Amino acid sequence: MSMRAKWFHKGHPQVEAGFALRALLIGVVAAAAMACGSESSSSADASSSDGLAADATATTDASAAGDSSGSADTSTPSFKAICSASKPCATGKMCASGVCTVEPKAEQVAEVTDPGNDYLPTKDKVELGCVDQPFEDQIKGQTGPTAVTMWGRVDRFGGGGVTVNVEVAVFELAKFHPEACVGIEDDDKRDACFLSDKVGKPIGTTVSVDPDKAAEAGLDLASAKKADEGCSKHMDCPGGYECRKESGAVQKICIRTHGVYAIDNVPTNTRLVVRVRGLNAKDKWHPGYYWDIVLFAGHTDAKGAGKQPSKYVDKDTYRVNPTIVGEGQWTLVPNTLGVGEIEYPHGVIGGRIRDCGVTGGRGGWAIHNAKVGLGVQPKGFAYFNDNEDDTVPVKTNTATDTLGRFAAVDLMPGANRIAATSWVDGKATSLGGVDVFVIPDALMIVSLPGRIPVLSK
Repeated sequence: MSMRAKWFHKGHPQVEAGFALRALLIGVVAAAAMACGSESSSSADASSSDGLAADATATTDASAAGDSSGSADTSTPSFKAICSASKPCATGKMCASGVCTVEPKAEQVAEVTDPGNDYLPTKDKVELGCVDQPFEDQIKGQTGPTAVTMWGRVDRFGGGGVTVNVEVAVFELAKFHPEACVGIEDDDKRDACFLSDKVGKPIGTTVSVDPDKAAEAGLDLASAKKADEGCSKHMDCPGGYECRKESGAVQKICIRTHGVYAIDNVPTNTRLVVRVRGLNAKDKWHPGYYWDIVLFAGHTDAKGAGKQPSKYVDKDTYRVNPTIVGEGQWTLVPNTLGVGEIEYPHGVIGGRIRDCGVTGGRGGWAIHNAKVGLGVQPKGFAYFNDNEDDTVPVKTNTATDTLGRFAAVDLMPGANRIAATSWVDGKATSLGGVDVFVIPDALMIVSLPGRIPVLSK
């Protein structure tokens, strides 16, 4: 049996009934606990190990996370709370959605930033009405279409080629079961299982289109600029292009960067998983899973040319930019943090802390100065600076940048929970939490607490 297969061997705690993590996590916690007392970027804002050895177990009861999809299907195993009002965290930590997270301080006040204005801080209130609310309550008042065309570009975190020939697949979270594959010992068969109907049958699937061919597919956007024209910001450029300065150039121009896609008949007000994976091995993409997002019916796209692809103007659409990651970025972040290469079959959780948005108004905006914690410790934890194009972690940062970004690297596969805190309205405040199942060798993308996936570029 290969070294890669050992994690999946029968008798391992992750493969036992209910996917209990108890015995497996004791070693992880012991290794990580010493790193939890200080605010270093590699581990300080991951959750503490308080109570983890005794209580960190996966469960198939969706109510353990205080949330339910409302589906009759058995949910993906969720993570049992580590802390509570009767089981507080250690000094310097606070309990957020059952996870012990670094307690925020008054000098790092939460603020939301405007994605349509270069993520500059605003005076808007941080909207937290959805925090730890049952899903049925979150969709109350969300009137609008029951299904939409989901479209956008296949984003990438960090460097890499143009994201063409990338498969985009959408699943209902309640019917998505990655845990069905963890007991398979053969590497190739296990990898194939994660891409099969055994984990779930997709609602819809497509392959990203070269932005130069977007018009042929009706996926082009009316734009103020043309390809290779001078520009000042990304949103000046056609879909799939970004405003960048090439090496040695004086002026920024619109440069081809991302493939574009569209999938019809995606349900609104439904918890979803969006998977993106490269179809050409030489491109060296690691799969990305946009986990537990919702296309809220009250936040569909504004209609009209320039706001929707030409094929879908004046129809019900919803823009979503799922993210994939290349091998270069996969190694850059952990090496910058000093934790070395990500050990197979471990994965990564990354994403943005974004608030609940306003029903009938703006979507979820990024929260600056949030601290993030996890139920199962990563080997390294990263925050970034305020530059969308800079994906190198800043080791001295201890909270999210103006884009709300974070990354937890080298995480054990299986059930986990991510939570966040910040200083809101004059006090340390929980920003809620989301259960996530870490899939081997993949980037799990989480947008919490709002679950609203819309991004500006």
